[in-house]
Amino acid sequence: MSVPVGRRQFDAFLSYAHTDKVFTDALFRWLTEVAGLNIWYDARNMDGGAEIGTGLQNALEQCRGILLLASAGAIQSGWVKREYNIALDESARSPDFRVIPLRIANANADELIRGLSWIAVPTTELTPDVAAAILRAFYPGDRRPDPRLSRDVYVSASWQSGDNISAQAACRALMTAGFRLIGDAKDHTVFKGDRLQSIIGSCGAFVAVIPFRQDERACATEGPYRYFLRELDLAVAARMPLVVIADSRVHRIDGVDKTWLRMDSGASAVPAEVSEAIENLWNDWQPPARPHYIFFATDLDAPTARRSSDLRDLIERVTAMPTVVGDEIQEPPLQVSIARSLKEAFLVIADITGSPEPPSFNLDVCIEAGIARAVGGNLMLISAGKPRRPPFMLRDLQMPTYQNAVEQLGLIHRIVMPYRRRVLNAEL
Repeated sequence: MSVPVGRRQFDAFLSYAHTDKVFTDALFRWLTEVAGLNIWYDARNMDGGAEIGTGLQNALEQCRGILLLASAGAIQSGWVKREYNIALDESARSPDFRVIPLRIANANADELIRGLSWIAVPTTELTPDVAAAILRAFYPGDRRPDPRLSRDVYVSASWQSGDNISAQAACRALMTAGFRLIGDAKDHTVFKGDRLQSIIGSCGAFVAVIPFRQDERACATEGPYRYFLRELDLAVAARMPLVVIADSRVHRIDGVDKTWLRMDSGASAVPAEVSEAIENLWNDWQPPARPHYIFFATDLDAPTARRSSDLRDLIERVTAMPTVVGDEIQEPPLQVSIARSLKEAFLVIADITGSPEPPSFNLDVCIEAGIARAVGGNLMLISAGKPRRPPFMLRDLQMPTYQNAVEQLGLIHRIVMPYRRRVLNAEL
């Protein structure tokens, strides 16, 4: 039995015809060395002497998706067709498995791909538009509500296949009501302070779904329910609107459970009282005191500063957090408001690029980076041009550089990947 898609080692399998190896090599280097993705590529990952058919099947079962380079050569390749068919089987078993076709040089991709949209690659050149489209495809937006407009609810629930039926039913009801569902994940390693408190506090309401786990006594310090109750206690301490849904056999022995709603762990639909509570939660929801967002400090005249830019769209897709730049802050006094926004940002990305000749740094962005540095927040520096040291007060920080817009997109992706939030809407 293959590993669940979300737990697999590789982000994608790279499927190509050997006539396209020059472009494939360049694409692989950008995806891995610049963008920070883990890509299965036979030139690197298939051992000599391995049986190819079995090796391909095993490789795809280690991947969360496939990048299919649909060129004229690939259309004629029996191996590419076989890889595509295996990928379709994986996708049929799990909707989370991504099939991402790239149509190379106007090849007649219909002969190979049917029923899927593709990314057009007019020439064998990685342009900014193509690079942005490839990275976006790893984070499809159809099940990811806009972070600028969403009402976020933190969900504490089981995701073990043995006891998560009621959790899935409750989450579907929450999604139908219009909420964006936020959860915790073990790869959230970049939080300063209490990770759970930070994530829960960035939401406007809290919902717990507690299944029965062979013990009727629930306690926050030990036992099978301690994680649910720890998260619940944090929400109570934060005075958040909340709904607790628990199996009728579960009773709290170190606190009050009189307001808990009851729902059988195996129920595939929420009962009427739970449905009513979820509807009421929409009105009870309150703007969080410390919402998570990313401050993008950059030259305000740069195209990437615009809200519609591919770069900002990529940041928001990957992290599931809205971005803010300085000129979007209007509350007077302006300097104080900008400083406060920098202080409260979950992450500050500072592109301190200045004039190219002679190479310099942008003074305003360096000041913003300095404010973020002074308050001890998460701060990442980048700059265009050749590798060099940042200004004196920022000199102990790393400052990766990029040479063009394609490298900038890949670099930003690599930077923000560890800061991504878990949006359950995209998983259900």
